[in-house]
Amino acid sequence: MRIGATLLLRNQNCVQSYSWSNIRPLGSLQIAMDSLEEYECDEVSIIRPVRAKDSIESFSKDIEAIRLIKTMTPISFGGGIRTLEHLELLRDLPVERLIFSSSFITKNKKLINKAKNLYGQQAIQCLLPIKIIDQKIFVYYCNEAKLISINKLDLSFINNFANEVVLYDISNDGLRDSFNEQIADSLSYDYPKLVLSGGIGKETIKWARKKGFASVLVDNKALHREYSINEYKNA
Repeated sequence: MRIGATLLLRNQNCVQSYSWSNIRPLGSLQIAMDSLEEYECDEVSIIRPVRAKDSIESFSKDIEAIRLIKTMTPISFGGGIRTLEHLELLRDLPVERLIFSSSFITKNKKLINKAKNLYGQQAIQCLLPIKIIDQKIFVYYCNEAKLISINKLDLSFINNFANEVVLYDISNDGLRDSFNEQIADSLSYDYPKLVLSGGIGKETIKWARKKGFASVLVDNKALHREYSINEYKNA
């Protein structure tokens, strides 16, 4: 099982998110990547936390920040890849995987197929920001900045077009050892296809390793040495 980290990129700098609502600055993307590389992180998912409106100008500036980083760690990127124009701007970007969220919710087959043709099926990930309310599962639809019932999603479409599915527990984002196991158990996907994020800690990693998930992504607090990737690898 891979043990990686998420980096939230906002205005070309990293931020820490708590419960999908509170955000505090963390510093430059390069410094964050240097720290994670020092901790022998298996992979890093750089995500732009876009809610509703976005602009090509903002997208382009963040892309350039990623283009300038120097690292040997495999990178996934997502957040605001909504059109073919966005996809075109990613050419020659030093990333191994692309992360789509809203495009899977809206079943934008044209965009996802184009990405698959450019990068390969193995490079396509679907991000589902999930929140459980009264035992019901909701997914945050970033295009419209609202929660929708998971019953409105075509899970078969996601299964067919995504190589991996990232389950992001937004209620426990920024916390430790609090990932809601019900999220993974309530979906019909095989565990080796799933990546877990939000509330990851030692005990969560032990459970995830035993179950056989593809990967876990520790959130931005992994930049602090007491929460380092090495510590989690030895869990």
